[in-house]
Amino acid sequence: MRILLLILALSLAPRAARAQTTVTSLADLRQVLKNGQTIVVTDASGQRFKGKLRDVSTSPPSLVILTPGPRTFPEGSIAEIRTTDSVLNGALIGGAIGTGLAVWDYLIDPSEPGNGPIFAVAIGLGTAIGAGIDALIDGRRVTIAPIGGRDRRGVQVSVRF
Repeated sequence: MRILLLILALSLAPRAARAQTTVTSLADLRQVLKNGQTIVVTDASGQRFKGKLRDVSTSPPSLVILTPGPRTFPEGSIAEIRTTDSVLNGALIGGAIGTGLAVWDYLIDPSEPGNGPIFAVAIGLGTAIGAGIDALIDGRRVTIAPIGGRDRRGVQVSVRF
């Protein structure tokens, strides 16, 4: 029973929130994005390009992604940059919930025949359901969009959950 309470407490414990990073130029993206990270870049004409970040150059300000080959976006040509989200975290959460339910069932009646298959089904279903729900949620993203005008230049960063 203590293990179940520990699992429940850890799954419900609040996690540390990271502060939003202020980005004022394309060069400041190094604080937000990492080389090798998969991103989706929308250019000024509305075309989307998905690839891995290769480099953020400061002279001249540009962004380079690998979409099999390298593709360079000058600072003024980028309308939006989005990061992608893996379904791994949803699968892990679902698997943990399935494990918790299987442990709970075991603690109710440890002598019940077939506890092994119950564990396997609970963990497998929990993992599949968690990954499926995470894949359906399109709301978690970091959007980076340039802001320009006569008297200001910068980049707006928004985080949606």
